[in-house]
Amino acid sequence: MANSIWVTWPALTKFGTLGVLTGVLILAGEREDLLENNLIDVENLETLNASITCDERSHTARLEDGTCNQLDNPAEGSVYRRFGRNVALDAASGETEADTLLSPNPREVSNVLMSRGEFKPATSVNFIAAAWIQFMIHDWVSHGPNKQDNPIEVPLPAGDPLGTGVMEIERTTPDPQRSEEDANLPATYRNVNTHWWDGSQLYGSDASVTEKVREFSGGRLTVTEDNTLPTDFFSGVPITGFTDNWWLGLSMMHQLFTLEHNAIAEKLQALYPEKSDQWLYDKARLINSALMAKIHTVEWTPAIIANPVTERSLYANWWGLKGDRDGRDDIQEDFEKFINAIQNSDSWIIKFLLENNPDLADKLDSPGFVEFGLGGLVGARDSQNSGVPYTLTEEFVAVYRMHPLMRDNVEVYDIGSNIVANTIPIQDTRDGDAEDIMDDEGADRLWYSFGITNPGSLTLNNYPEFLRNLSLPLVGDIDLATIDVIRDRERGVPRYNEFRRQIGLTPIREFEDLTQDPTTLANLKRIYDNDVEKIDALVGQLAETVRPEGFAFGETAFQIFILNASRRLMTDRFYTKDYTPEVYTAEGIDWVEETTMVDVIERHFPQLAASLVGQENAFKPWGLNMPEEYESWSACTKQQHLWVNGAMRTQYDADALPALKEIDVLGLIDRILREKVKDKKDVAPAGYEKPIHARAAMAKVAFNATEDSPYTGIFEGSDCGFLRLSVTGDPADRGFAPGLAWKTFIDGQPSANVSALYTLSGQGDDYDIFANELSQYVLPEVNETLGTTTIFSLVTTRPTRLMTENLAQVNQQGTEATEMTAPTQIYFVPSEEVKHRFETAAHDFREDLLTLPEGTKVYDVYGTSMAIKTSLIPRKSRRFAEERREDAVKIGELVLTSPFISSAFSDEGIFFKHQRYEDAR
Repeated sequence: MANSIWVTWPALTKFGTLGVLTGVLILAGEREDLLENNLIDVENLETLNASITCDERSHTARLEDGTCNQLDNPAEGSVYRRFGRNVALDAASGETEADTLLSPNPREVSNVLMSRGEFKPATSVNFIAAAWIQFMIHDWVSHGPNKQDNPIEVPLPAGDPLGTGVMEIERTTPDPQRSEEDANLPATYRNVNTHWWDGSQLYGSDASVTEKVREFSGGRLTVTEDNTLPTDFFSGVPITGFTDNWWLGLSMMHQLFTLEHNAIAEKLQALYPEKSDQWLYDKARLINSALMAKIHTVEWTPAIIANPVTERSLYANWWGLKGDRDGRDDIQEDFEKFINAIQNSDSWIIKFLLENNPDLADKLDSPGFVEFGLGGLVGARDSQNSGVPYTLTEEFVAVYRMHPLMRDNVEVYDIGSNIVANTIPIQDTRDGDAEDIMDDEGADRLWYSFGITNPGSLTLNNYPEFLRNLSLPLVGDIDLATIDVIRDRERGVPRYNEFRRQIGLTPIREFEDLTQDPTTLANLKRIYDNDVEKIDALVGQLAETVRPEGFAFGETAFQIFILNASRRLMTDRFYTKDYTPEVYTAEGIDWVEETTMVDVIERHFPQLAASLVGQENAFKPWGLNMPEEYESWSACTKQQHLWVNGAMRTQYDADALPALKEIDVLGLIDRILREKVKDKKDVAPAGYEKPIHARAAMAKVAFNATEDSPYTGIFEGSDCGFLRLSVTGDPADRGFAPGLAWKTFIDGQPSANVSALYTLSGQGDDYDIFANELSQYVLPEVNETLGTTTIFSLVTTRPTRLMTENLAQVNQQGTEATEMTAPTQIYFVPSEEVKHRFETAAHDFREDLLTLPEGTKVYDVYGTSMAIKTSLIPRKSRRFAEERREDAVKIGELVLTSPFISSAFSDEGIFFKHQRYEDAR
């Protein structure tokens, strides 16, 4: 590994906790090197500072234009300040048409290396993550409107889909504030947003925009009666802080965090009714902005670069090395006492050390020494800009070119469903159409839909085609992939290999260092004339296939991230020394620290509560999560969780049911003997495959007990359960052998389960699943071909009998029966509603079940207390069985509380722990 081009810290994770902590320290050291070597200032703020007055409000509130964050350097980070650089100035000169701006042809780069054939998903995150990062970028950076005259003319390559001629691309508007003092600088450009992490995408970067979004009552932002954002009359785009490149994902984000701002303001107003609208607005903005910064730091980023080292490092940025709020606060408080004790010590030894080691004194007075590493960046004693005024940089802008994250379509689902209800091309979600879609589809359904679908992968040949061939009014045909390449070249972002050298990484030696894919290699070599030094920064980053485990992007982009992710926090007064209850209010700090993205979504869209159960990170695909406290939940909460996030989430299309499977005899022996008899959970282990009864349909079901039922526990009634109907295997193989499994949930306790068959061998060529009654005890069969009696006899002395005591011990509320009374045998008798309803000829029984509506009574349930007697003489055993059946009385009914569905979860995910004879003893 010593000669590796790529960083080696990811390999440390194999050494467990010690390796992870070592990796954290390596990244911290890398950050210090970058802070020392890669912060390049390109603007003198002295003249600007002279014209800024920081009033009393600015001491405890973010100003609209970003001034006065640093009271002794008030222009720092404010609107219209230049983008800084993370590479040496002699490496930051922009390319022009006179040299290499058009070489190789950026449109050909787009056509050959960027164009998407088949969509490549990033399966570790969901589409919310794609919308989020654009939402954040709109807070951070914008070069503003482009220059109208003298466009860059990109020749269209031979055979281009747009035909012949040129594609005109407007140039970035140059910095109008350059002076003779700047003659030694490369071209500079201004950020029309504030550089601070201050929520300016919501609040604006100047007072005139802020006035448009405020309600001027109770500190709130303006929303309509139905909690949507007001829109511009002509464009239909919401009135908010920043509206460039608008689409549906931004409508969702802006609505959500506008509502969150208002929720914060309303909380503060209730606590501080005497405070003014301005005070409430300022505090709500501080809190909301910090919440968004925290969500990005400890949720979005760990989802997009899901590696133990980076996850620990990001938590350390916010919470310190202990990784939680209490640990951070303790360290910071203790460190403050330690510094004060040293500086105020009367000890001659301490005084001697400080007087003779001025560097030590300076380091102790700097929050960057030990404190940042142990106690985190947030809440530190002071802000720290490493001697260079804070700005975001051109290189930062470059590595956040993440257009491949965009899907081709928005797939809309009903909440809880896995069936696409509507498909909307992304290009049809732009501008004012976004709000129309919000109205038509419902914001809650859209959040669910974004939560369960994936964005695109950040790789080559995954750039959305609609962004490569986009037609804009008054502009014409543009290609954002071509523009992305042009922008890096134009603004002086070095080509890939030089970029890596500049930021402390090893340059590649050959194209094969990037990828081993033969087609990609051939295209890279042809486009870049077999010269690795010509590779564009964006292309190289997307081409990196050697990435740290869990990373959605490669180490080149991450190197810039290491620097700027920390710098955004450590330089900002409102995330360091003024991140205090005195400035934010105690309730404001609590709001930031205790709120997650899941909380925000659920607060404003409570309809999504069931879909978010157990979802720790809103940016990871929503699905079935099983929290440790699951067993303590109420019966109906457990049922709803498994139904919404398990069954519905994996539902098959009715016309695409998987084929019925033959019985896996070897798997039956292995899984029954080794696994199933031991497991008590409701959900099967990951990767589990049922060897028998593998295909099914399942519904929610209630057991309505008769008034005179003699049995206790669940037999007194149960509102929340599952009914799973299946066949042992492919009927074409061994005949139609139906099976039933009933799971009933119990408050705060494990579920109770039972299954039933008609007979071991089934019902031959009769494919009507309701043709016969089923029972949890069936007679052994001498000629039973599968040999289940023999197989099950290895784990129980009663292989054809399941017990019912688990159903009789406690009721749905978890109350134990004083005197448990359980039937010896129960019978599931098809009701008149379903008996003879379906054909007996060969067909797929699941298609029948899918037609049954909610409210259908499927079974009358009978029970007997007669002892189960058997005989070696089959005729006598049959007579005993007949006597028990004649003695049985009706004890209840199974009624559907949902339609049946077929799903991957009902096939392989749901688990039924059946009570053996030995378990009841």
